[in-house]
Amino acid sequence: MEGGEGEGSYANNSQAQIPEIVLEKRSTTYNKGRVFIHGANESTVNAYKKQFQTDLAEFLRARSIEMKRGGSLFLVRLGRTSADPTDQGGAVLLFGIHFQYAWDDLLQEGLISCEKRDNFNIPVYAPSLQDFKEVVEADGSFTINKLEVFKGGSPLVVSRPDDASEVGRALANSCRSISGVLVNAHIDDKLSDELFLRVANQATIHAK
Repeated sequence: MEGGEGEGSYANNSQAQIPEIVLEKRSTTYNKGRVFIHGANESTVNAYKKQFQTDLAEFLRARSIEMKRGGSLFLVRLGRTSADPTDQGGAVLLFGIHFQYAWDDLLQEGLISCEKRDNFNIPVYAPSLQDFKEVVEADGSFTINKLEVFKGGSPLVVSRPDDASEVGRALANSCRSISGVLVNAHIDDKLSDELFLRVANQATIHAK
């Protein structure tokens, strides 16, 4: 994208915050029973989309102040190919089924309350190209030179891909490297260890 003198590159995957309305029990956007928005109802996803729009616009305006006219910004972030915003694409690998089931396991074992689980949501929204384009054009700080989706392979690095336990540990470690600080802030360190142990167990069971 053009907008300043010199060049800059950034990786930008998470939102500044989760939209507060998804934690309001009386709201139709309440993301009850979920810790991520994959498969959530439309109003919940729209709240996340609006938060993404706000956060990206603020990010672009801040970068435009740092740069002089005529430069370029190379921005890489998580995205999706589906037009359906309830389908969060590759983010589901880390924050979808295995992560969700791990929280549910803690709940079923009596280690956390239902309220404790429901008050946690991952602040991630994977936009489509159209989502991204709309924000850039509406903000006006930059113009888009090139916008495309790069499809990568698995984010898991394992030496023995046929070893289910190694795959499970790798997924849990990847998940924790991104969300661990948020989880630790929401539940204590001991429960955090228990949670990611269950992420590893769930991923091991479904390693194939």
